[in-house]
Amino acid sequence: MSGFGNLAVPQDPRDPSMQEPATPNSAVGHHPAHAVSVSSPQLQRPSASERAARILGIVFYVWMAIGLTLMLTVGVPKPLGFSNALFLVFYAVYALILLNLAAAKLEHAQNAPPGIRTYARPLPRLIAGAAGIWLGGMAVEWSGVHTGWPFGGYAYSWILGPHLFGVPITLGFAWIAVIGSSTLLAGPVKPTFLGRISKAIQIGFWTVLIDFVLDPAAASRGFWHWSGTGGFYGIPWSNFASWFVVGALLSLLLPDRLPSCRTRLLGLRLYQLILLMFGLLALQDGIYGPAGIALVGIGLSEAKFRYDTRRTFPGVSRSVRSL
Repeated sequence: MSGFGNLAVPQDPRDPSMQEPATPNSAVGHHPAHAVSVSSPQLQRPSASERAARILGIVFYVWMAIGLTLMLTVGVPKPLGFSNALFLVFYAVYALILLNLAAAKLEHAQNAPPGIRTYARPLPRLIAGAAGIWLGGMAVEWSGVHTGWPFGGYAYSWILGPHLFGVPITLGFAWIAVIGSSTLLAGPVKPTFLGRISKAIQIGFWTVLIDFVLDPAAASRGFWHWSGTGGFYGIPWSNFASWFVVGALLSLLLPDRLPSCRTRLLGLRLYQLILLMFGLLALQDGIYGPAGIALVGIGLSEAKFRYDTRRTFPGVSRSVRSL
């Protein structure tokens, strides 16, 4: 009744009889109705990071749909040959924007659990980590092309753009893209050394799972050529072991993130659509093993996401899932 009375009769704040007793929940931040009426307009307004994610997501998926349609039908025309290289750049930038979106939300979180790291300047730290992945990825690719270690003997064509010491420049972006999307899928863990190692192992798993689909499909399309035989569709097993190790190690260069459920969902769909794209290409080329792995990967990643959203992460309270 007091709520309706407040709307109908002006009250004198100096009259003690008209004042409600103070309670622990009477503060503005704890009153649900008051909090919604004041803060809901601000919560509904997308941030600059969210707008960038939406715009680039649309650009990336439109580019991806057109490219996949061409590759499955008439092929990519020579005047559009640059589109393969640009695709990897878009893929990497979109993954980084999603990671930055997670960082921006965590930076402004008021109730982050103890031990979760926050950063005064999350974007520069993310860019530095991405630059480290680009350099590390290019270095290990250079070693693979020129020495055969650690992946095996192979050589790149010019489909993915200009080369730097025998390696397409866009390969560094490919490492950023795959590790970035795998990082979003791995989800938060305890903010300890063992937690970081556990997450790196998860990222290594999701990274190599993509390569089991991507590598045979891309090799069959002439993106690169393996010199040996045997293994998995002509690809040595050392390649996949190296992808797991290198992906896990390079992921440690990225700062900690606490993605929201929605941000992880966007990362999940990105991961799944990449699997779907290369799975369809493999299926068209008659490479049924990678196509089957793509279906399994889509199902596993979906199950992982649903499981993580239904449990309390170690060291992370339920209250921060909606950050």
